[in-house]
Amino acid sequence: MAGTIVEGRNVADNRTLTPDFCIIGSGAAGGVCALKLTEAGFNVLVLEEGPNIPREKGPAPGQERKMLNEREVEMYKLLYQEGASRLTKNGGVKVLQGRCLGGGTAVNWSACLPPRLETLDEWQERGLPFTRQNLEPYLREVVNYLPIVRNDKYNTSARKFMHGCDRHAIPHENLPNNTNNCRECGSCGVGCPYDRKMSGFVKWLPDAVSLGATIYTDTKVDRLVAAGDRITQVQAHFIDGKTRPTQRKLIVKPAKGVVLAAGAIGTPAVLLRSKLDLDGRVGKYTHIHPVTITIGKYPEPTLPAYGVPDNMWTPQFGDGPTGYLIETGSFFPVLSASATLQHGDELHRIMRDYYPNGAISYAHHATGFDEKEKYGTVELDRNGDPELDYKIPKANVKPMQESLVMMARIHLAAGATSVYIMRNPPLEVKPGDTFDAIRKINFVEPQRSTIFTVHVMGGCQMNKDEKRRCVNNDFTFKGKKNLWVLDGSLFPTALGANPQVTIYSLALWGSREICEQNQATFKLNHQQGGELPWKGF
Repeated sequence: MAGTIVEGRNVADNRTLTPDFCIIGSGAAGGVCALKLTEAGFNVLVLEEGPNIPREKGPAPGQERKMLNEREVEMYKLLYQEGASRLTKNGGVKVLQGRCLGGGTAVNWSACLPPRLETLDEWQERGLPFTRQNLEPYLREVVNYLPIVRNDKYNTSARKFMHGCDRHAIPHENLPNNTNNCRECGSCGVGCPYDRKMSGFVKWLPDAVSLGATIYTDTKVDRLVAAGDRITQVQAHFIDGKTRPTQRKLIVKPAKGVVLAAGAIGTPAVLLRSKLDLDGRVGKYTHIHPVTITIGKYPEPTLPAYGVPDNMWTPQFGDGPTGYLIETGSFFPVLSASATLQHGDELHRIMRDYYPNGAISYAHHATGFDEKEKYGTVELDRNGDPELDYKIPKANVKPMQESLVMMARIHLAAGATSVYIMRNPPLEVKPGDTFDAIRKINFVEPQRSTIFTVHVMGGCQMNKDEKRRCVNNDFTFKGKKNLWVLDGSLFPTALGANPQVTIYSLALWGSREICEQNQATFKLNHQQGGELPWKGF
Protein backbone atom coordinates (compact mmCIF):
# COMPACT_ATOMS: atom_id res chain seq x y z
CA MET A 1 0.00 0.00 0.00
CA ALA A 2 1.34 3.41 -0.94
CA GLY A 3 2.34 5.85 1.76
CA THR A 4 1.83 9.58 1.82
CA ILE A 5 3.43 12.98 2.33
CA VAL A 6 1.81 15.11 5.03
CA GLU A 7 2.55 18.85 5.14
CA GLY A 8 2.85 19.77 8.79
CA ARG A 9 1.81 23.37 8.14
CA ASN A 10 -1.68 22.04 7.37
CA VAL A 11 -2.01 19.74 10.38
CA ALA A 12 -4.69 21.08 12.75
CA ASP A 13 -4.30 18.70 15.68
CA ASN A 14 -1.74 17.05 17.92
CA ARG A 15 -0.68 13.62 16.72
CA THR A 16 0.95 10.47 18.05
CA LEU A 17 2.43 7.97 15.57
CA THR A 18 3.87 4.50 16.12
CA PRO A 19 6.00 3.45 13.12
CA ASP A 20 8.70 0.82 13.21
CA PHE A 21 11.38 3.40 12.39
CA CYS A 22 11.48 7.18 12.60
CA ILE A 23 14.04 8.81 10.28
CA ILE A 24 14.97 12.41 11.09
CA GLY A 25 15.95 14.25 7.92
CA SER A 26 15.12 13.58 4.27
CA GLY A 27 18.45 14.43 2.63
CA ALA A 28 20.97 12.06 1.06
CA ALA A 29 21.10 9.68 4.05
CA GLY A 30 17.44 9.94 5.02
CA GLY A 31 16.15 9.24 1.53
CA VAL A 32 18.32 6.15 1.10
CA CYS A 33 17.38 4.77 4.50
CA ALA A 34 13.67 5.43 3.94
CA LEU A 35 13.70 3.42 0.72
CA LYS A 36 15.78 0.50 1.95
CA LEU A 37 13.93 0.05 5.26
CA THR A 38 10.58 0.27 3.50
CA GLU A 39 11.78 -2.28 0.94
CA ALA A 40 12.66 -4.56 3.85
CA GLY A 41 9.04 -4.47 5.01
CA PHE A 42 9.20 -1.96 7.84
CA ASN A 43 6.70 0.80 8.58
CA VAL A 44 8.81 3.93 8.07
CA LEU A 45 8.17 7.54 9.05
CA VAL A 46 10.42 10.38 7.82
CA LEU A 47 10.42 13.80 9.52
CA GLU A 48 11.65 16.79 7.52
CA GLU A 49 11.92 20.31 8.94
CA GLY A 50 11.66 21.98 5.54
CA PRO A 51 8.74 22.23 3.10
CA ASN A 52 7.36 19.69 0.70
CA ILE A 53 8.08 20.20 -3.01
CA PRO A 54 5.04 18.58 -4.62
CA ARG A 55 4.98 17.36 -8.17
CA GLU A 56 2.70 19.82 -9.93
CA LYS A 57 2.86 21.10 -13.49
CA GLY A 58 4.05 24.68 -13.82
CA PRO A 59 3.67 27.31 -16.54
CA ALA A 60 7.05 26.70 -18.19
CA PRO A 61 7.26 23.94 -20.83
CA GLY A 62 8.23 20.70 -19.13
CA GLN A 63 8.04 22.18 -15.61
CA GLU A 64 7.25 19.39 -13.13
CA ARG A 65 7.53 21.37 -9.87
CA LYS A 66 5.47 24.54 -9.95
CA MET A 67 6.87 25.64 -6.59
CA LEU A 68 10.39 25.84 -8.06
CA ASN A 69 10.25 29.06 -10.08
CA GLU A 70 14.03 29.66 -10.56
CA ARG A 71 13.82 33.08 -8.85
CA GLU A 72 16.89 33.29 -6.64
CA VAL A 73 15.60 35.35 -3.75
CA GLU A 74 12.40 33.33 -3.35
CA MET A 75 14.11 29.97 -3.71
CA TYR A 76 16.88 30.73 -1.21
CA LYS A 77 14.23 31.61 1.39
CA LEU A 78 12.24 28.49 0.58
CA LEU A 79 14.92 25.82 0.17
CA TYR A 80 17.91 26.75 2.35
CA GLN A 81 18.70 26.83 6.05
CA GLU A 82 18.12 30.35 7.36
CA GLY A 83 17.19 31.53 3.87
CA ALA A 84 20.78 30.92 2.65
CA SER A 85 22.06 33.43 5.21
CA ARG A 86 23.55 30.91 7.66
CA LEU A 87 27.02 31.96 8.87
CA THR A 88 29.56 30.49 11.21
CA LYS A 89 29.52 32.02 14.69
CA ASN A 90 32.19 34.62 13.89
CA GLY A 91 30.65 35.46 10.52
CA GLY A 92 33.70 34.25 8.62
CA VAL A 93 32.14 31.47 6.52
CA LYS A 94 28.84 31.38 4.64
CA VAL A 95 27.21 27.98 5.13
CA LEU A 96 24.82 26.91 2.36
CA GLN A 97 22.66 23.92 3.37
CA GLY A 98 19.39 22.61 2.05
CA ARG A 99 16.24 22.77 4.16
CA CYS A 100 13.45 21.13 2.20
CA LEU A 101 12.24 17.75 1.06
CA GLY A 102 15.40 16.05 -0.22
CA GLY A 103 17.70 18.31 1.83
CA GLY A 104 21.03 19.05 0.17
CA THR A 105 20.23 16.77 -2.78
CA ALA A 106 17.54 19.26 -3.82
CA VAL A 107 19.90 22.24 -4.09
CA ASN A 108 23.37 20.87 -4.82
CA TRP A 109 25.00 21.26 -8.21
CA SER A 110 24.79 17.49 -8.84
CA ALA A 111 28.54 16.70 -8.74
CA CYS A 112 29.22 13.02 -8.00
CA LEU A 113 32.66 11.78 -6.91
CA PRO A 114 33.64 8.75 -4.81
CA PRO A 115 35.50 9.13 -1.50
CA ARG A 116 39.20 9.94 -1.86
CA LEU A 117 41.43 6.89 -1.43
CA GLU A 118 43.70 8.99 0.77
CA THR A 119 40.75 9.86 3.00
CA LEU A 120 39.63 6.24 3.30
CA ASP A 121 43.19 5.28 4.28
CA GLU A 122 43.10 7.90 7.03
CA TRP A 123 39.71 6.68 8.20
CA GLN A 124 41.03 3.12 8.47
CA GLU A 125 43.82 4.45 10.70
CA ARG A 126 41.07 5.84 12.90
CA GLY A 127 39.29 2.48 13.06
CA LEU A 128 36.59 2.82 10.39
CA PRO A 129 35.87 -0.27 8.25
CA PHE A 130 35.47 1.39 4.84
CA THR A 131 37.68 0.80 1.79
CA ARG A 132 37.04 1.56 -1.88
CA GLN A 133 36.79 -2.22 -2.42
CA ASN A 134 34.15 -2.96 0.21
CA LEU A 135 32.27 0.23 -0.69
CA GLU A 136 32.12 -0.66 -4.39
CA PRO A 137 28.79 -2.54 -4.26
CA TYR A 138 27.18 0.48 -2.60
CA LEU A 139 28.85 2.94 -4.99
CA ARG A 140 27.63 0.81 -7.89
CA GLU A 141 24.10 0.74 -6.49
CA VAL A 142 24.06 4.55 -6.33
CA VAL A 143 25.54 4.97 -9.82
CA ASN A 144 23.06 2.60 -11.47
CA TYR A 145 19.98 3.59 -9.47
CA LEU A 146 20.08 7.37 -9.93
CA PRO A 147 21.89 7.14 -12.46
CA ILE A 148 25.22 8.98 -12.35
CA VAL A 149 26.50 9.92 -15.81
CA ARG A 150 29.34 11.70 -17.56
CA ASN A 151 27.45 14.71 -18.93
CA ASP A 152 29.67 16.34 -21.56
CA LYS A 153 27.51 19.41 -22.19
CA TYR A 154 29.93 22.07 -20.96
CA ASN A 155 28.87 25.60 -20.08
CA THR A 156 31.03 28.68 -20.62
CA SER A 157 32.79 28.36 -17.27
CA ALA A 158 33.78 24.78 -18.05
CA ARG A 159 34.98 25.63 -21.56
CA LYS A 160 37.08 28.55 -20.35
CA PHE A 161 38.51 26.34 -17.62
CA MET A 162 39.48 23.62 -20.10
CA HIS A 163 41.16 26.16 -22.37
CA GLY A 164 43.12 27.73 -19.50
CA CYS A 165 44.15 24.34 -18.14
CA ASP A 166 45.38 23.27 -21.58
CA ARG A 167 47.53 26.40 -21.79
CA HIS A 168 49.17 25.42 -18.49
CA ALA A 169 49.30 21.66 -19.20
CA ILE A 170 46.99 21.00 -16.25
CA PRO A 171 44.93 17.81 -16.67
CA HIS A 172 41.18 18.26 -16.52
CA GLU A 173 38.43 15.70 -16.39
CA ASN A 174 34.69 15.32 -16.78
CA LEU A 175 32.97 15.49 -13.39
CA PRO A 176 30.07 12.98 -13.36
CA ASN A 177 26.69 14.11 -12.08
CA ASN A 178 23.23 12.77 -11.35
CA THR A 179 21.32 14.39 -14.20
CA ASN A 180 19.02 12.76 -16.73
CA ASN A 181 18.55 14.56 -20.07
CA CYS A 182 19.58 17.84 -18.41
CA ARG A 183 17.90 20.94 -19.87
CA GLU A 184 21.01 23.04 -19.06
CA CYS A 185 18.93 25.70 -17.32
CA GLY A 186 21.62 26.11 -14.65
CA SER A 187 19.06 26.14 -11.84
CA CYS A 188 20.38 23.20 -9.82
CA GLY A 189 21.22 25.45 -6.89
CA VAL A 190 17.64 26.72 -6.64
CA GLY A 191 16.00 23.36 -7.24
CA CYS A 192 15.47 21.74 -10.63
CA PRO A 193 11.87 22.48 -11.67
CA TYR A 194 12.04 19.95 -14.52
CA ASP A 195 12.96 16.83 -12.50
CA ARG A 196 16.11 16.37 -14.57
CA LYS A 197 18.37 16.29 -11.50
CA MET A 198 17.94 12.98 -9.72
CA SER A 199 17.54 14.47 -6.27
CA GLY A 200 15.92 12.89 -3.23
CA PHE A 201 12.47 14.22 -4.03
CA VAL A 202 12.69 12.73 -7.53
CA LYS A 203 14.14 9.27 -6.75
CA TRP A 204 14.68 7.90 -3.22
CA LEU A 205 11.73 9.48 -1.43
CA PRO A 206 8.95 8.90 -4.02
CA ASP A 207 10.09 5.30 -4.38
CA ALA A 208 9.91 4.90 -0.59
CA VAL A 209 6.43 6.46 -0.48
CA SER A 210 5.23 4.20 -3.29
CA LEU A 211 6.15 1.22 -1.09
CA GLY A 212 4.40 2.58 1.99
CA ALA A 213 6.66 5.13 3.73
CA THR A 214 5.09 8.22 5.31
CA ILE A 215 6.81 11.63 5.25
CA TYR A 216 5.92 14.61 7.41
CA THR A 217 7.38 17.91 6.18
CA ASP A 218 7.31 21.23 8.10
CA THR A 219 8.13 19.18 11.20
CA LYS A 220 10.91 20.24 13.56
CA VAL A 221 12.29 17.68 15.99
CA ASP A 222 12.69 19.09 19.49
CA ARG A 223 14.28 16.17 21.30
CA LEU A 224 14.66 12.45 21.72
CA VAL A 225 13.51 10.79 24.91
CA ALA A 226 15.65 7.93 26.19
CA ALA A 227 15.03 5.22 28.74
CA GLY A 228 18.16 3.26 29.53
CA ASP A 229 19.85 2.16 26.32
CA ARG A 230 16.85 2.84 24.08
CA ILE A 231 15.09 5.81 22.50
CA THR A 232 11.40 5.65 23.37
CA GLN A 233 10.05 8.89 21.88
CA VAL A 234 10.72 11.57 19.32
CA GLN A 235 9.12 14.88 20.29
CA ALA A 236 8.49 17.40 17.50
CA HIS A 237 6.27 20.30 16.54
CA PHE A 238 4.81 21.50 13.27
CA ILE A 239 5.86 24.82 11.73
CA ASP A 240 4.02 27.11 9.35
CA GLY A 241 4.96 28.43 5.92
CA LYS A 242 7.10 31.16 7.48
CA THR A 243 9.02 28.66 9.65
CA ARG A 244 7.21 29.82 12.79
CA PRO A 245 6.20 27.19 15.35
CA THR A 246 2.54 26.27 15.49
CA GLN A 247 0.78 25.01 18.60
CA ARG A 248 0.49 21.48 17.20
CA LYS A 249 2.78 18.75 18.49
CA LEU A 250 3.88 15.40 17.17
CA ILE A 251 4.92 12.49 19.36
CA VAL A 252 6.54 9.48 17.67
CA LYS A 253 6.88 6.19 19.54
CA PRO A 254 9.01 4.00 17.26
CA ALA A 255 8.72 0.26 17.76
CA LYS A 256 12.19 -0.47 16.37
CA GLY A 257 14.22 2.70 16.56
CA VAL A 258 15.35 6.10 15.29
CA VAL A 259 17.72 7.03 12.47
CA LEU A 260 19.44 10.41 12.64
CA ALA A 261 20.01 11.81 9.14
CA ALA A 262 19.69 15.55 9.75
CA GLY A 263 23.20 16.46 8.60
CA ALA A 264 26.39 17.50 10.35
CA ILE A 265 24.76 20.51 11.99
CA GLY A 266 21.23 19.18 12.43
CA THR A 267 22.10 15.77 13.89
CA PRO A 268 24.34 17.13 16.68
CA ALA A 269 21.69 19.76 17.41
CA VAL A 270 19.01 17.10 18.01
CA LEU A 271 21.38 15.18 20.28
CA LEU A 272 22.38 18.30 22.22
CA ARG A 273 18.75 19.30 22.75
CA SER A 274 18.15 15.75 23.99
CA LYS A 275 21.03 15.97 26.51
CA LEU A 276 22.77 13.11 24.68
CA ASP A 277 26.13 14.83 24.38
CA LEU A 278 28.39 11.92 25.47
CA ASP A 279 30.32 14.02 27.98
CA GLY A 280 30.79 16.86 25.52
CA ARG A 281 31.85 14.82 22.48
CA VAL A 282 28.78 15.55 20.33
CA GLY A 283 29.26 18.54 18.06
CA LYS A 284 33.05 18.55 18.38
CA TYR A 285 35.53 18.16 15.51
CA THR A 286 33.15 19.44 12.88
CA HIS A 287 34.75 19.89 9.48
CA ILE A 288 33.99 21.82 6.32
CA HIS A 289 35.42 22.13 2.86
CA PRO A 290 36.28 25.86 2.71
CA VAL A 291 35.52 27.10 -0.80
CA THR A 292 37.65 29.75 -2.53
CA ILE A 293 36.13 31.44 -5.56
CA THR A 294 37.29 33.35 -8.63
CA ILE A 295 35.32 34.93 -11.44
CA GLY A 296 37.08 35.72 -14.69
CA LYS A 297 35.86 38.61 -16.83
CA TYR A 298 35.91 37.84 -20.56
CA PRO A 299 35.57 40.10 -23.61
CA GLU A 300 32.34 38.43 -24.76
CA PRO A 301 29.01 37.70 -22.99
CA THR A 302 29.14 34.32 -21.24
CA LEU A 303 25.57 33.60 -20.05
CA PRO A 304 27.01 32.51 -16.69
CA ALA A 305 23.71 31.29 -15.19
CA TYR A 306 23.12 28.64 -17.81
CA GLY A 307 24.42 25.19 -18.60
CA VAL A 308 25.26 22.15 -16.50
CA PRO A 309 26.75 23.75 -13.37
CA ASP A 310 29.33 21.29 -12.13
CA ASN A 311 30.75 18.82 -14.66
CA MET A 312 34.39 19.84 -15.14
CA TRP A 313 37.27 19.64 -12.66
CA THR A 314 40.95 18.93 -12.18
CA PRO A 315 42.34 16.40 -9.67
CA GLN A 316 45.84 17.90 -10.07
CA PHE A 317 45.92 19.56 -6.65
CA GLY A 318 43.76 17.14 -4.67
CA ASP A 319 46.39 15.14 -2.84
CA GLY A 320 47.39 15.67 0.78
CA PRO A 321 45.60 16.63 3.99
CA THR A 322 45.03 20.18 2.70
CA GLY A 323 44.64 19.40 -1.00
CA TYR A 324 41.94 21.02 -3.09
CA LEU A 325 39.74 20.20 -6.07
CA ILE A 326 39.11 22.96 -8.60
CA GLU A 327 35.67 22.72 -10.21
CA THR A 328 33.48 24.92 -12.39
CA GLY A 329 29.88 25.97 -12.01
CA SER A 330 27.21 28.45 -12.96
CA PHE A 331 26.26 31.50 -10.96
CA PHE A 332 23.29 33.80 -10.59
CA PRO A 333 23.26 37.54 -9.76
CA VAL A 334 22.16 37.32 -6.11
CA LEU A 335 24.72 34.65 -5.27
CA SER A 336 27.40 36.72 -7.02
CA ALA A 337 26.45 39.91 -5.19
CA SER A 338 26.40 38.14 -1.82
CA ALA A 339 30.04 37.11 -2.25
CA THR A 340 31.26 40.62 -1.44
CA LEU A 341 30.63 43.12 1.32
CA GLN A 342 30.65 45.92 -1.22
CA HIS A 343 27.54 48.04 -1.73
CA GLY A 344 26.27 50.99 -3.70
CA ASP A 345 28.11 52.19 -6.81
CA GLU A 346 31.03 49.78 -6.39
CA LEU A 347 28.73 46.77 -6.14
CA HIS A 348 26.88 47.98 -9.23
CA ARG A 349 30.18 48.25 -11.10
CA ILE A 350 31.25 44.75 -10.09
CA MET A 351 27.93 43.28 -11.17
CA ARG A 352 27.96 45.15 -14.51
CA ASP A 353 31.51 44.00 -15.19
CA TYR A 354 31.60 40.50 -13.85
CA TYR A 355 28.12 39.05 -14.11
CA PRO A 356 27.26 39.20 -17.83
CA ASN A 357 30.83 38.41 -18.93
CA GLY A 358 31.88 36.13 -16.11
CA ALA A 359 33.05 32.54 -15.79
CA ILE A 360 33.42 30.94 -12.38
CA SER A 361 35.84 28.46 -10.86
CA TYR A 362 36.07 27.45 -7.24
CA ALA A 363 38.11 25.11 -5.06
CA HIS A 364 36.95 22.72 -2.31
CA HIS A 365 39.70 22.37 0.31
CA ALA A 366 40.28 19.22 2.38
CA THR A 367 40.53 19.66 6.15
CA GLY A 368 40.38 17.65 9.33
CA PHE A 369 43.48 15.45 9.18
CA ASP A 370 45.43 17.10 12.01
CA GLU A 371 44.39 15.32 15.19
CA LYS A 372 45.78 18.17 17.30
CA GLU A 373 43.47 20.70 15.67
CA LYS A 374 39.99 21.32 17.15
CA TYR A 375 38.37 22.48 13.90
CA GLY A 376 34.69 23.37 14.38
CA THR A 377 32.06 22.91 17.08
CA VAL A 378 28.29 22.76 16.75
CA GLU A 379 26.65 24.53 19.69
CA LEU A 380 23.12 25.55 20.62
CA ASP A 381 22.20 29.20 20.82
CA ARG A 382 19.85 30.58 23.46
CA ASN A 383 16.84 29.48 21.39
CA GLY A 384 18.09 25.91 21.13
CA ASP A 385 19.02 26.27 17.47
CA PRO A 386 22.42 25.18 16.18
CA GLU A 387 25.34 27.36 15.18
CA LEU A 388 28.75 26.34 13.92
CA ASP A 389 31.79 27.86 15.60
CA TYR A 390 34.60 27.52 13.06
CA LYS A 391 37.89 29.21 12.21
CA ILE A 392 39.94 28.43 9.12
CA PRO A 393 42.85 26.19 10.23
CA LYS A 394 46.28 27.73 9.71
CA ALA A 395 47.38 24.70 7.67
CA ASN A 396 44.77 25.55 5.05
CA VAL A 397 45.73 29.21 4.60
CA LYS A 398 48.57 28.73 2.11
CA PRO A 399 46.71 26.14 -0.02
CA MET A 400 43.71 28.48 -0.12
CA GLN A 401 45.91 31.33 -1.29
CA GLU A 402 47.56 29.10 -3.88
CA SER A 403 44.21 27.85 -5.17
CA LEU A 404 43.23 31.44 -5.90
CA VAL A 405 46.53 32.03 -7.67
CA MET A 406 46.10 28.90 -9.76
CA MET A 407 42.51 29.72 -10.71
CA ALA A 408 43.54 33.27 -11.64
CA ARG A 409 46.31 31.89 -13.86
CA ILE A 410 43.83 29.57 -15.58
CA HIS A 411 41.35 32.40 -16.22
CA LEU A 412 44.03 34.71 -17.61
CA ALA A 413 45.41 31.94 -19.84
CA ALA A 414 41.88 31.39 -21.17
CA GLY A 415 41.62 35.03 -22.25
CA ALA A 416 40.13 36.79 -19.23
CA THR A 417 40.80 40.52 -19.17
CA SER A 418 40.73 40.47 -15.37
CA VAL A 419 39.92 38.15 -12.50
CA TYR A 420 37.78 39.00 -9.50
CA ILE A 421 39.11 37.49 -6.28
CA MET A 422 36.62 37.06 -3.46
CA ARG A 423 38.24 39.23 -0.82
CA ASN A 424 37.02 42.22 1.17
CA PRO A 425 37.77 44.77 -0.13
CA PRO A 426 37.57 43.16 -3.58
CA LEU A 427 40.77 42.27 -5.40
CA GLU A 428 41.08 42.35 -9.17
CA VAL A 429 44.02 40.78 -11.00
CA LYS A 430 44.88 41.64 -14.60
CA PRO A 431 47.34 40.23 -17.15
CA GLY A 432 50.88 41.08 -16.12
CA ASP A 433 50.03 41.61 -12.45
CA THR A 434 51.85 39.70 -9.77
CA PHE A 435 49.88 37.56 -7.37
CA ASP A 436 51.47 38.96 -4.23
CA ALA A 437 48.21 40.47 -3.00
CA ILE A 438 46.47 37.09 -3.25
CA ARG A 439 49.21 35.48 -1.19
CA LYS A 440 48.62 38.03 1.56
CA ILE A 441 44.88 37.35 1.97
CA ASN A 442 44.03 36.72 5.61
CA PHE A 443 41.62 33.80 5.74
CA VAL A 444 41.72 33.47 9.52
CA GLU A 445 40.41 36.94 10.36
CA PRO A 446 36.61 36.94 9.90
CA GLN A 447 35.11 38.81 6.96
CA ARG A 448 38.43 39.75 5.38
CA SER A 449 37.74 37.13 2.75
CA THR A 450 34.58 35.66 1.32
CA ILE A 451 34.57 31.97 2.12
CA PHE A 452 31.67 29.65 1.45
CA THR A 453 31.08 26.06 2.35
CA VAL A 454 28.46 23.73 0.97
CA HIS A 455 29.89 20.62 2.67
CA VAL A 456 29.71 20.26 6.46
CA MET A 457 30.91 16.98 7.98
CA GLY A 458 31.71 15.46 11.35
CA GLY A 459 30.48 16.43 14.79
CA CYS A 460 29.21 12.95 15.62
CA GLN A 461 32.04 10.81 14.40
CA MET A 462 32.98 7.18 14.08
CA ASN A 463 36.38 6.66 15.63
CA LYS A 464 38.30 4.02 17.58
CA ASP A 465 39.42 6.76 19.99
CA GLU A 466 36.99 6.63 22.91
CA LYS A 467 37.52 10.32 23.56
CA ARG A 468 36.11 11.15 20.14
CA ARG A 469 33.80 8.28 19.25
CA CYS A 470 30.08 9.00 19.12
CA VAL A 471 29.05 6.34 16.60
CA ASN A 472 30.01 2.67 16.60
CA ASN A 473 31.13 0.84 13.47
CA ASP A 474 27.64 -0.67 13.14
CA PHE A 475 26.25 2.92 12.94
CA THR A 476 24.60 2.78 16.38
CA PHE A 477 25.00 5.84 18.56
CA LYS A 478 27.21 5.02 21.52
CA GLY A 479 25.17 3.68 24.43
CA LYS A 480 21.86 3.48 22.53
CA LYS A 481 20.92 0.19 20.89
CA ASN A 482 18.11 1.57 18.71
CA LEU A 483 19.57 4.90 17.59
CA TRP A 484 21.60 5.00 14.38
CA VAL A 485 23.52 7.86 12.70
CA LEU A 486 23.80 7.56 8.92
CA ASP A 487 24.70 11.04 7.61
CA GLY A 488 27.91 13.00 7.08
CA SER A 489 28.16 13.86 10.76
CA LEU A 490 29.85 10.48 11.34
CA PHE A 491 32.87 11.46 9.17
CA PRO A 492 36.04 11.72 11.33
CA THR A 493 37.60 14.14 8.81
CA ALA A 494 36.37 16.13 5.88
CA LEU A 495 36.18 13.99 2.76
CA GLY A 496 38.26 16.01 0.31
CA ALA A 497 35.64 15.43 -2.41
CA ASN A 498 31.98 16.27 -3.02
CA PRO A 499 30.33 14.06 -0.35
CA GLN A 500 26.94 13.25 -1.90
CA VAL A 501 27.93 9.82 -3.27
CA THR A 502 29.81 8.85 -0.10
CA ILE A 503 26.82 9.71 2.10
CA TYR A 504 24.51 7.72 -0.18
CA SER A 505 26.88 4.73 -0.04
CA LEU A 506 27.41 4.81 3.72
CA ALA A 507 23.64 5.15 4.18
CA LEU A 508 23.19 1.97 2.14
CA TRP A 509 25.78 0.21 4.31
CA GLY A 510 24.09 1.53 7.45
CA SER A 511 20.65 0.47 6.21
CA ARG A 512 22.02 -3.03 5.76
CA GLU A 513 23.27 -2.98 9.35
CA ILE A 514 19.85 -1.87 10.60
CA CYS A 515 18.08 -4.59 8.61
CA GLU A 516 20.43 -7.30 9.88
CA GLN A 517 20.08 -6.12 13.48
CA ASN A 518 16.30 -6.39 13.08
CA GLN A 519 16.23 -9.76 11.26
CA ALA A 520 15.14 -8.32 7.91
CA THR A 521 16.44 -8.86 4.38
CA PHE A 522 18.49 -6.12 2.75
CA LYS A 523 19.02 -6.12 -0.99
CA LEU A 524 21.08 -4.21 -3.52
CA ASN A 525 18.93 -4.15 -6.64
CA HIS A 526 21.09 -2.30 -9.17
CA GLN A 527 24.41 -4.12 -9.39
CA GLN A 528 24.41 -4.66 -13.15
CA GLY A 529 26.45 -2.12 -15.06
CA GLY A 530 29.80 -1.40 -16.60
CA GLU A 531 32.69 0.77 -15.52
CA LEU A 532 31.99 3.33 -12.82
CA PRO A 533 31.90 6.87 -14.29
CA TRP A 534 34.74 8.62 -12.46
CA LYS A 535 38.35 8.53 -13.61
CA GLY A 536 41.61 9.76 -12.14
CA PHE A 537 40.37 9.82 -8.55
